[in-house]
Amino acid sequence: MVTLDDVFVADAVSHAYNLHPSNYAIERYAEPVVDLMLGAEAAMPEQYRRTEESFLTDWDPSVTANMLFRESPVDFTVFHPQSITIFEDGLTSMGKAREFVEAHPNRSAQLASIDIIGMENPGDELARQADEYGVHGVKVYPSYWSDDGHTGFKMDDAETAFPLWERCADLGLDVVAVHKAVPFGNVPLDPYRVDDIEEAAASFPDLNFEIVHGGFILAEETGYRIAEHDNVYVNLEITAADAATRPDQFVETMENLLWAGGKEAVEKVIWGCGTPQFHPRLLLESLWELDFPEMESRDGTYTITDDDKRKMVGANLADAHGFDVDELQDAIGDDEYADTDLADPYSTTPFEVEA
Repeated sequence: MVTLDDVFVADAVSHAYNLHPSNYAIERYAEPVVDLMLGAEAAMPEQYRRTEESFLTDWDPSVTANMLFRESPVDFTVFHPQSITIFEDGLTSMGKAREFVEAHPNRSAQLASIDIIGMENPGDELARQADEYGVHGVKVYPSYWSDDGHTGFKMDDAETAFPLWERCADLGLDVVAVHKAVPFGNVPLDPYRVDDIEEAAASFPDLNFEIVHGGFILAEETGYRIAEHDNVYVNLEITAADAATRPDQFVETMENLLWAGGKEAVEKVIWGCGTPQFHPRLLLESLWELDFPEMESRDGTYTITDDDKRKMVGANLADAHGFDVDELQDAIGDDEYADTDLADPYSTTPFEVEA
């Protein structure tokens, strides 16, 4: 087993999904999304594949905490509530986010969740969440659904998106995390491309833009964004699963992500697994054990070292989100999760693993 006792580890994305069919608000859009998630589960190694019956449930925030802190060597996480209108509660409710952070104030922080198209006044709602929840950033999705169909938005839309980024800056928030690269069900690809990050990042230099699922597709294009803008980062949620299931593909993805920026661009890559969509221990150990070959960039050859991995699994998130690693580690101190042997995967959760 990999030992990471001296490494600060942060999962950049955690949730607490409600995948039960009773949570479908618009079934024709929600069901394909859940089917995609089930497909990803089926690709996991045998001891990490949960039964469909236990998977398609309303996941309690304590399940996420146990997978992160009891079953994995994770020190800290950023919890992402979700405002996805095809689900009654958005898929992960704001209430769950509050419950998680209140239970683990030294090990977590949460983002706001804003539906730019669907909310009547997204800027005011962002201000409300910032005041009520003490958020340090916001999560957005490029899609909005209604019974009439799907509508997307672009990050560089001067009328739709820019007013929210201005409000973020006015509120002193640090991070704008946007779901990209993985189309959310049966929707057009265009809103999930990354070219719209360019003008947003250039126009709001005080905000850090985090491309969530970066590199899952469009890796080279994404790599140019992180190489050209100091305030653009890549979050490996979902992409990181390839380290466990398709390591050769993961190496190729990383080489494409880092082609434009080379070795220095490693500092713009943030590890995340979307707990409990994937088990953080599996993805973390798979990344840490991966022996990267010599890789090519436009600036020459390089390789990813343990020092680089150390940055990716924790330090880079702290940099992007305005946290101090020493302060976070001191705050954890000797809490209930410190200095305990890790429990077996899923042993502290209601999930059942396929026989």
